[in-house]
Amino acid sequence: MTTGYARYLAAKRTVDDRALNRHVLSHVRAALPPEELRIVEVGGGTGTMVARLVDWGVVERGSYTLVDVDDELLEHGRLALLEWSAKRGLPTTASRDGVRIGSLDVRFVRRELHDYLQAGSTGGADLLIANALLDVVDVPRTLPGLLNLLGTAGTYWFTVTYDGECSFQPEHPLDEPVLTAYHDDMDHRVRHGRPAGERRAGRHLLPRLRDAGAPVRWAGASDWVVFADADGAYPHDERYFLACILGTIEDALTGRVDAEVLTTWLGARRRQLSAGELVYVAHQLDVAGRAPRGVGHALARE
Repeated sequence: MTTGYARYLAAKRTVDDRALNRHVLSHVRAALPPEELRIVEVGGGTGTMVARLVDWGVVERGSYTLVDVDDELLEHGRLALLEWSAKRGLPTTASRDGVRIGSLDVRFVRRELHDYLQAGSTGGADLLIANALLDVVDVPRTLPGLLNLLGTAGTYWFTVTYDGECSFQPEHPLDEPVLTAYHDDMDHRVRHGRPAGERRAGRHLLPRLRDAGAPVRWAGASDWVVFADADGAYPHDERYFLACILGTIEDALTGRVDAEVLTTWLGARRRQLSAGELVYVAHQLDVAGRAPRGVGHALARE
């Protein structure tokens, strides 16, 4: 059975399926060239976006490079894609670092994002994808290198970027102090000695991409909305997804807020989750646009 972060990503797939903005995706799809595509996805995790785009008929042939820093996630993704494609009866061939699904070659690359960009990775992508990533990285520092991965007519599609608002239902008297502290933690998060995102990353993408010479052409909400049915059952594995969200808040705030406040709030939310009463809404944005003129601009440096 899949466990840990890989299970979280698998559970998140159906949440993202509902959230992804179809208006934005329709424009992205129309912008893609008809020939074989060259796709790069950064922070691709277990490859759920690959399966989604094949299922939705967006991608059929070409090359798909999936970059992530986690070896275990990449290996899990390779095996999961093999199982997924076999269930659909798709012609599939496994390789040491990837899988071929029909006419689509998927290659998994283990690399830390900044190192991948600084290595001067070859540009020329027709489609650049970053899903649920740009709210956990230093966007001003990362964006030039990301855009450098695109070909002159390439399209970027940055999806499910958190935009500063989340809520749980039923309302709880401790929501304000807990969620205020959680958002404050987002704004001061550091990984490997570097800033790691912010609460309003979604809305800030629009001026940052404009300033980078790649203004957003299409944008829309991609909110997560998770709730149980009338019998208290959450769809698919979304109960686990919500448990992970609560665990993330607990990890972020332990030692940062009053212990009794946090314990009381988490206890109430976990009881509601067990009873099928907990509702979670998080506001996010999808944005897409074209490569900047003069692709090949210098990468941001330390």
